Amino acid sequence: MNRNLQEISNLNEKKLKNIRNKIDDKILKTPCIYSESLSNIWNRDIYLKLENLQKTGAFKIRGNSYKILSLDKEEIKNGVVTASSGNHGLGLSLAGSLAGSKVQIYVPEKTPQNKIEKIKSYGAEVSIRGKTYDEAVEFAKEKAENSDMTYIPSFDDFEIILGNSTLGLEIFQEVKNPGMIICPIGGGGGASGISIARDIMSPGTELIGVEASGAASMKKSLQKGKPMRLNDISTLADGIKVAQPGKLTFQILKKRISEIKTVTEKQMKEACYLLLTEAKITSELAGASSVAALNEVDLSNINGPIICVITGGNIDRELIEEILAAGR
Repeated sequence: MNRNLQEISNLNEKKLKNIRNKIDDKILKTPCIYSESLSNIWNRDIYLKLENLQKTGAFKIRGNSYKILSLDKEEIKNGVVTASSGNHGLGLSLAGSLAGSKVQIYVPEKTPQNKIEKIKSYGAEVSIRGKTYDEAVEFAKEKAENSDMTYIPSFDDFEIILGNSTLGLEIFQEVKNPGMIICPIGGGGGASGISIARDIMSPGTELIGVEASGAASMKKSLQKGKPMRLNDISTLADGIKVAQPGKLTFQILKKRISEIKTVTEKQMKEACYLLLTEAKITSELAGASSVAALNEVDLSNINGPIICVITGGNIDRELIEEILAAGR
């Protein structure tokens, strides 16, 4: 881990661009748009980084594409296995398919059916195991140990994080010197990638993390000074439903993130409704958590635009209907 942290400290803008170039044909450069409707509500310049428009509908394809490139030919031939609540599985399925690798995804029992069907559509084999993401991880690791397949972590991985740094690179290329970036946090892989790019390209930009109040594992870990596991987690936002953050992501974020805010299920649903009706953006609950956090963050002393990262848009139709009905 110390070697990884040292390598991160040696990164520069040229190296970030090289990472981006290596996966350029695997990912989309998603827009970072000015939202007039949200800016009027909060009386600040608010931009939305739209990873809901990314391939597979979420940012995870970035880290997975770069991770696959780090494997040797034999590892790619033997296949890869992972656990996912949805978006990581989608990203690895596509990345593996593009590389010609067999992919097996273990998903917990309550994974949305739309995500399972999308994972299968990219050619991956899906196994439903465990009540939680963490239980699914154990099944995936067991599969790797008893086969020639390579286990790919969802977030706590050096190459995954480097691939995610391209998300931050794009933000800072498009919006110069933003005052604040608000980023959803599950295991911390996306926020870690953004924080690396921030340190290089816009060190004055404040980075705020946001977690579901029922799954605030990174917040608790930062408070305790070490990665902590929550005994119980409860949230519909499966993209940030993680009981324990990664060891590497914890080390990266403990020095780079200003603060972590928590938001309720109600706040995330309201943010989804607002994005749908005012900004015309479809976001999953995890992705909308960054907008939900606008009511929790002190914006009064922020100089410069505020970026809300919409990390994904893979939301069940039934949940969209429920959110729209409640907002009428």
